Amino acid sequence: MRKLLLTISLTLVALPFFTQSITTNGVVLTETTAGNPSVCWAGGFDLLYPAVQSGSCIEMTTGGGNFESSAVWACDPINLNQTFKVSFTANFGSDNGAGDGLAFVLQSEGVPQVKGGQGGGIGYSYGNEVGCQGGTCPISPSIAIEFDTYDHSSAPLTPPINDAACDHLSIQKNGLMDAFNSVLNPVCLNSSGSVIDGADHTVCISWDPALPALEIYFDGVSVAVSNVNIAAPFAYFFNPSSVYWGFTSAKGPAPQQQSVCNVIMETNISPCNCAVALSDDRLSLEAEPIYGLETARVGLTLKHNGENKNLIQIERSADGKSFAPISDMHTWGEHSIDGFSFIDFSPFKGENYYRLKMMDSRNDIRYSNISFVRIESFADDLFIYPNPVLEKAIVSFSSNDKSETALTVYNIFGDIVMYNQFDSEKGLNKIELSTIDFSAGVYILQIHNGRESKYLRLIKD
Repeated sequence: MRKLLLTISLTLVALPFFTQSITTNGVVLTETTAGNPSVCWAGGFDLLYPAVQSGSCIEMTTGGGNFESSAVWACDPINLNQTFKVSFTANFGSDNGAGDGLAFVLQSEGVPQVKGGQGGGIGYSYGNEVGCQGGTCPISPSIAIEFDTYDHSSAPLTPPINDAACDHLSIQKNGLMDAFNSVLNPVCLNSSGSVIDGADHTVCISWDPALPALEIYFDGVSVAVSNVNIAAPFAYFFNPSSVYWGFTSAKGPAPQQQSVCNVIMETNISPCNCAVALSDDRLSLEAEPIYGLETARVGLTLKHNGENKNLIQIERSADGKSFAPISDMHTWGEHSIDGFSFIDFSPFKGENYYRLKMMDSRNDIRYSNISFVRIESFADDLFIYPNPVLEKAIVSFSSNDKSETALTVYNIFGDIVMYNQFDSEKGLNKIELSTIDFSAGVYILQIHNGRESKYLRLIKD
């Protein structure tokens, strides 16, 4: 097994700039509202008042002093049995005394004349029902990823709204906002304060039915993942292969200018995630299989030359797709060359994929390329006999090629009690080991050939 030395290519959520407001798979959609508001043409999108297109943005609510709800729908449905990724910027206005928010909505009620209530309804639920359009006031069937900037949890409603005190997102089904109809409970968007700051916030939503996983990035940070299968037949949509998508928004009586801009929808793509690879030479990763001691391990050595104070976490996967953390977050020093070693004491037998997750001082999350290690066996080709040993023993091991090899023996305190360097041959190797000067006890024998290490427990009688 060869050591893997990689220069890591990191990932970062990034949104390209487009002058048009909505594109699907690289095709610019055309606003069709003016021609016939009740008809949605292929290759187009429709706006429901007071939504209006302004350059690369859709202005969803206005600075007026009235309750409002609005919607924008792409005329062509998407297939939830395939992947999709939608990225956009969202502006939630600047009046912290008001709300109410925006939502990305998947629905099969129809297009284009469909929207929900004003105020707390965020344009997809009940709220203030004035202005509702379509067959029902809450849009149903639907899945809404809401970005809610007002806390209605204390409102005297039955059932109560499943809200949070912070500006938050949640995933709700069928236009209903109670806890029973939450696909994902509220998650705070920004721990440091309100998102009603007049700024554009980057949002990216990806769906992969194979996992299944619906993941939401907000300002470059993965804030929520739901593993509910929204494409399951009859579970959420009668026909998940044909589902409409778009945005809704609403506000109360206070002025609040909210918008979505530079909307980019991509479907049936692979890989499907909210990360775009960027070249970065600040990280390197060495992965080395280590055999012996009745198990196998993988040694990871990380080196870093960073400009910012970063947090690093190691993740592992058995298939190169679904990763889980296997380490705590480690802090790297600022303006320094730093490094540390990490050992995975329980790798999978067979294929092991490793990557690094880094969060910098701006809370941007990046992922490295994937480092692959295969654990072929669990030290079944390293032997010492006899063991326990009195005065001498034979160490037997196999090598894939001729190489410079080191044999080291450690006592239980980690001190080196023997070191011998020699050239090993391809195939089976046998080395005589003298233990006449060893005290009785337990020792660890290491064979290292520059690419991998193997260990065995040695007992001296």
